[in-house]
Amino acid sequence: MRLTSPISLVMPMAILGISTIQGVAAKCSDGLVNVVFNTGHGGYTKQRWEKIHSASNWLTFDFGLEDKQIPMLGNDNKSVQHAIAVVNGPNPPDFMLTFNEPDNLYGSKPRKVILHPEEAANLIKPLLHKRGNHTKFIAPVPAFEKLTWLSEFYGNCSCQDFFSAYNVHIYNKTVEEAKDRINAFHQKWNDKPLWITEIAPGQYTGACPNPIPWDHTTKFMQEIYAWGEKTEWIHKIFWNSANEINCTDTNVAASFLLDFKNNSTPLLDPFNKLTCS
Repeated sequence: MRLTSPISLVMPMAILGISTIQGVAAKCSDGLVNVVFNTGHGGYTKQRWEKIHSASNWLTFDFGLEDKQIPMLGNDNKSVQHAIAVVNGPNPPDFMLTFNEPDNLYGSKPRKVILHPEEAANLIKPLLHKRGNHTKFIAPVPAFEKLTWLSEFYGNCSCQDFFSAYNVHIYNKTVEEAKDRINAFHQKWNDKPLWITEIAPGQYTGACPNPIPWDHTTKFMQEIYAWGEKTEWIHKIFWNSANEINCTDTNVAASFLLDFKNNSTPLLDPFNKLTCS
């Protein structure tokens, strides 16, 4: 189990008999539990965020700097210049995600890339040279982690040391399959901690599972966080998704915490009560 701050309110609260959702969730290492807000149907709202008590941070697919958001670098020079200004400004973020699935233009058939490895390397170089003194950068995350995009990117930019953590997206039906993929990625890229910035029990046969297998999703979620806690090298796990989107996205069709009307699904309460044990 990774070390947490020696100053903690969890023990005094337990001694006093105070029981809160936040207190229970604190049994997971600080910062481990996080969520993704997808952009469909409004994405992040303060109202939605306030219902997800256990999450330390959240992300969505833009550069925003809302409370507890971890910004994501865009795929063009304007985005890079904006990032340079922010990390060198008066209130730089603690972390910044970099390119999101640059190896896959979503929906393209045959598959096209958003950025070729050499393009991405050249694009990020100005940020490498003006990185500021505070923000820690998280490595680009490929959609297909077994392909060569990431190796080629590092080869072109000579910037592997620039990043504080690696990054992966995982969608599998079972926890065992998910663990196998995560372990395989870590075996290849094992000199830094790992962030899992998207995970859910995805890839259902039908586009819209009916009924939604909430029990299976809950078990998957609890087990993956408990396992992540024990690895020591997994530092953050972002559950996808905080909000319901189009159920034809089979990666998140059975894993949303809040429905279209912002009502809690059967998954929200277990998520808020995660103990990682």
